[in-house]
Amino acid sequence: MIQRLSTTLNRSFKKTRFKIGLAISLLVIFLAIFAPYIVPRPQEGLGYVPYDAEAKKLLPPSTEYLFGTDLLGRDLFSRVIMGARTALLQVSIVVIVSLLLGLLLGVMAAYFKGLIEVLLNYFTEIFMAMPTIVIALVLRLTLGHGIHVTALSLILTWWAWYARISYVYARGVVELDYVILAKLAGLHSFKIIYRHVILNIIQPLIVQAITDLGSVLLEAAAINFLGLGVQPGYPEWGVILYEGVFYGGGVEVFTRAPWLIVFPGLFLLLTTLGFSLLGDCLREEIDPQLRRRWHLWF
Repeated sequence: MIQRLSTTLNRSFKKTRFKIGLAISLLVIFLAIFAPYIVPRPQEGLGYVPYDAEAKKLLPPSTEYLFGTDLLGRDLFSRVIMGARTALLQVSIVVIVSLLLGLLLGVMAAYFKGLIEVLLNYFTEIFMAMPTIVIALVLRLTLGHGIHVTALSLILTWWAWYARISYVYARGVVELDYVILAKLAGLHSFKIIYRHVILNIIQPLIVQAITDLGSVLLEAAAINFLGLGVQPGYPEWGVILYEGVFYGGGVEVFTRAPWLIVFPGLFLLLTTLGFSLLGDCLREEIDPQLRRRWHLWF
């Protein structure tokens, strides 16, 4: 598995799109890790209002305030850069937990078959049909504000897709001769599942998870923008956009103070683009048919 993944990465490194996506992703990761040491006003980045907020309110971008200030006088550059940490935290939690949960249930359904297969498949379809926004609304009413609401609402819908993908791949593996022979030899089921099933299907699932990073980021920002996740003031790009649009006077913000939505929106766009470029290049390498289609188009 490691050798196949290494080969896929080496081939992807030859593509300019992959290098651009990797550069953007590494830059965002760097900003997220060192944000408190990069921003000039980390306290304002976390949401604290300065004592002279009235004098600093809605200042345009300048050398002192690179991205300008918001309606509460906070440095928008500090807010946006600190938001990179929240963005990566949300995405990492959702993708990792969803992938592990979906992989486990999907493989179990394909391996044990029978009643377990039927029940897990029906269970998966139920969660695949649930809208994320509706789940976020229910969790907001029951659990209140917080990043845990955003992460949990996304996990409850995303794990089902990984379970379905895992099930499809695993069904093709469990019917192979070496898996059947391992069962006849008396090898424990969980050893067979790990050695012969999971290790053979994990690569496309990892690539799919990387491809989904951008989509998860956009959905998390949408949930927080609607006020269903973290509370206002929290350093998160969806929340910063919410504050810019609704506290800035709605549509008038585009002419009154466009920097309130341009800079957080730009960071959200570039981060999503970086993740998407990485995932698309990796998918082309593990799917020869998709690779041929890309060259045919371009």
